[in-house]
Amino acid sequence: MKQELPDMKAQEDKYIFSDETDYSIESKASVWGTEEQLTIDCIEKANISGVWLNLCAGDGRFNKLLLEKADKVIAADIDINPLNKLKRNTPNNLQNKLEILTMNVVDEFPLPNNELDGIFCTGTLHLFPEDILCKIATQIERVLKTNGVLIIDFATDINRVKPDGTNWVLKNEPSYSLSEAEKLLKDIFSNYKNEMEFGISEPEQVDLGDKKYMFSANYILLKATKIN
Repeated sequence: MKQELPDMKAQEDKYIFSDETDYSIESKASVWGTEEQLTIDCIEKANISGVWLNLCAGDGRFNKLLLEKADKVIAADIDINPLNKLKRNTPNNLQNKLEILTMNVVDEFPLPNNELDGIFCTGTLHLFPEDILCKIATQIERVLKTNGVLIIDFATDINRVKPDGTNWVLKNEPSYSLSEAEKLLKDIFSNYKNEMEFGISEPEQVDLGDKKYMFSANYILLKATKIN
């Protein structure tokens, strides 16, 4: 499954946040760092079955955990390169449960209505302002079955500190506070049964080739069930 996508160079004013990383270098570790334990625990406790979409999957953080529980996982991203790394790192016994999909999350999802039993998304949705988030939420609701589960890891109060001590900020990034994000997520997903937990991402180095910085943040882990 594939859409026609723009050049994978970052175009932040168009909400294309490609990291321009060389994913051909063999590594099982994600360029985005360690998986948060709170999110791991949520996946392990959740009733995950059927078909799940790993939205903005990148190079595969958490994807193996989803594959171990779901009947099928569609790993979707705007950039095929991290998805190829994700596929290479998927164990052979799970390959038959994996599907790769290139798509832009801000466009209409190339999936039928009421197709999915669950959607997982981490490390991405905080990049979008409220109007774009609402568009994405509309697509999430369209493709998710009634009683389907949505798990979102939403970063807030983000700090990216470069080696020279200056901050790196993405163009047009909203930079949500914890309280702003909590209210926004409750409003956008008001038609769902919501559970929220709150965590801290301790400082960790992110290495994206010539882009290096220490990343730290608070985050909200939202588990939401579509009611109707």
